[in-house]
Amino acid sequence: MGEHEKEKFAGSYLELFIASAAMFLLFAIMITWLIFKSPYGLFDDDDRLRTINFIFIVQLSLGPMFAVLAGIAFDTLPLVYKIPSFERTSMRHFLQLNILGQLFILIGVFSTDWDVLIELSGIGIVLLSLSLISLASPAIDIFRTKNKVDEVGVFSYTPGVLLILCGFVVIASWFLRSINGLMELGVSFTVALFSCMQIATCLLSHFNRRLGWEVARPKSLQFKFALFFVIAIAHIVVSTLRGRELVEEDVVDISLTLLFLVMFFIINPKRVIQLSFGSLAKPHSRMVLGGYLLLPILAVISIGPIWTGHGATIGIQPAHWLLLGSSGFLIVWGFALFLHEDHLHISLANRTTPWIPFLSLMAGCILICWSLYDKNVLTTGKNYAPFIGWAVAQIVGILSLTYLLARHIFFPNENWHRVPMFYNRFLSK
Repeated sequence: MGEHEKEKFAGSYLELFIASAAMFLLFAIMITWLIFKSPYGLFDDDDRLRTINFIFIVQLSLGPMFAVLAGIAFDTLPLVYKIPSFERTSMRHFLQLNILGQLFILIGVFSTDWDVLIELSGIGIVLLSLSLISLASPAIDIFRTKNKVDEVGVFSYTPGVLLILCGFVVIASWFLRSINGLMELGVSFTVALFSCMQIATCLLSHFNRRLGWEVARPKSLQFKFALFFVIAIAHIVVSTLRGRELVEEDVVDISLTLLFLVMFFIINPKRVIQLSFGSLAKPHSRMVLGGYLLLPILAVISIGPIWTGHGATIGIQPAHWLLLGSSGFLIVWGFALFLHEDHLHISLANRTTPWIPFLSLMAGCILICWSLYDKNVLTTGKNYAPFIGWAVAQIVGILSLTYLLARHIFFPNENWHRVPMFYNRFLSK
């Protein structure tokens, strides 16, 4: 493949990043409105709570969260794998289906009519799933050109296969939701296997491939992937059985805790900490690092209800939300901003941390932990302070991220380059 042919597929990520930030903002506004308006009596009806949990997990995971990841993939994977499959038309078809699906859900929620919400959410879920399935061709091309011993290994190409499977699983789980355990299957598959693998891939891509810190030996990645996969499947199975009331909630908590710990140890935490702090510190994304260091904290939070009780959250997993809304958000967006600075060819030594979004999102993580586990916040409505704080922190973080991107796009201090720095090494191979 000629250099021009390789280059023309890079740099197609900005539309996806901006769309993701906008939909994250709308999602946060929707959740805030829903808590204060409470038109559906969610905490008085377990079935409705489980249903809305399914809808929102799918919306967040397949919508704004995956849009960022798709932008990263469209931008870098054609360079890494030397494939000419990521046409802009494919990206725009994905984006159109994805945004339309999210809008159907948003309209359904704001309708304040439960039946309308279910009908429109069903359409939205199908469109979101189809947006994933629409990426089948480039995903298969990546799988065919896989390299098992590079810095990311099996974690680099397996998510492409999973996104196709995830689309079908989500659709099936929604239409068969009357069968006990099927909604839990859809939620746990989406979070534990699909989203967690994407997050793990971002960690390996940032620390192992992009920074070259050698925090995971390439030959060890197949074993680590197998361990991750087994525990993720175990969490999906026990979550499904919990939905059928065949296992206790504690078993689900334990399986999710193990999954978070495996994600944390996929890379070498000792080496990451050594190269992030002190005299040996090297440039890196503090957002990615912050999200990574939250993983063991999420593991403790996930297993905590075994001793403290599940309270208002029985039947759903607050740690799913904590992963997507805090650790995963920081890792994915940290990776995305680092990639954008690669396009601006800003040297690592001159890069600064976007402190406003970073600190806002970290504060939001603390406040959402409080909100999800304090029954006075969600059920009795006696204490809305932590939830209001989370909403403000999340909105400030998202707006500042959007401003950061817009400033670089419309008022750049540096020249934008189609091929990001570091990734141009793949052009010579």
